[in-house]
Amino acid sequence: MVRTKFCVFFILMSACVLAQTITLHVTGIRSNSGSIRIQFFDTKKNFDDEKPLFTKTAPKMSMNGGALIVSYAVKPGTYGIAILDDENNNQKMDYGLLLPKEGFGFSDYYHTGMSQPDFRKFSFVMGNASKTVFIKLRYL
Repeated sequence: MVRTKFCVFFILMSACVLAQTITLHVTGIRSNSGSIRIQFFDTKKNFDDEKPLFTKTAPKMSMNGGALIVSYAVKPGTYGIAILDDENNNQKMDYGLLLPKEGFGFSDYYHTGMSQPDFRKFSFVMGNASKTVFIKLRYL
């Protein structure tokens, strides 16, 4: 019984040690309607196929001056973060004739092109220490 409790405790502590905190500073948010959708990708293929490792949604209630700061626990590894300012909460990017109507951004990378960026431009390695990532939203 004591041995089982020790094993469970050790497994839980190991999982806690492996996770690190990532803090996202999102700026340039144009309105307080809707929410911010945050997608974490771990490979170029998953990004190209639009299959995130996981997705988080951040409400804009704590937004201050067009900026939002959120933190999450993540395991060490390679990540690229893509953000959508989902102003109507329909969980997808809305388009006009050809261009996005809602804002978007990428981890530590401001994309100025008209096509999807390369995963290598906004990916980073999350090591065994906490990390801060800056994301400036772009609206077309």
